[in-house]
Amino acid sequence: MKWILFTGTWRLTNRQVEEDVRNSVREVIGRGDAVLTGGGTGVDYFAMDEAMKLQPDASRLKVIIPAYLEDFISDYYLNWCHEPITKKDIDGMASVLRKIKKINPASLVEMPYHTITQEHYFMRDTEEVKVSDEVYAFQVNKSVGTQDTIDKAKKAGLSVTLHKEYLM
Repeated sequence: MKWILFTGTWRLTNRQVEEDVRNSVREVIGRGDAVLTGGGTGVDYFAMDEAMKLQPDASRLKVIIPAYLEDFISDYYLNWCHEPITKKDIDGMASVLRKIKKINPASLVEMPYHTITQEHYFMRDTEEVKVSDEVYAFQVNKSVGTQDTIDKAKKAGLSVTLHKEYLM
């Protein structure tokens, strides 16, 4: 079983991005591989949600977040609950993360931090690359965070098998 890292924008998405991510998750799990992602809104949420629909025990899902779960969720509400991210987006993300932790605690990797900076997100990207076998990237408007993960993956010798780019 290979771990496929799903990386992409957390902020700007549309129906096409969501469909592409969900279709790719179905393809990955269908062939017997597993999904790895970073736990945010947008691409991460679509990947987590679809993986949980297909494998409700979270056995083919690993989520790495840049802080303890409740601190991560609080940070989202405090710092990111503004256009285009809505309370509903964060509620959905929080719900699926809590469900993953309850059903299969080993599937949720919480980095040991209470406060989150951009550096913590980049550290999370590095951890994702360390445990993945290949990368699926869904990059909107040349997202810097997505590009950081792509660059780290290529430097580590990982294949970026799928790289879809979108403009909004």
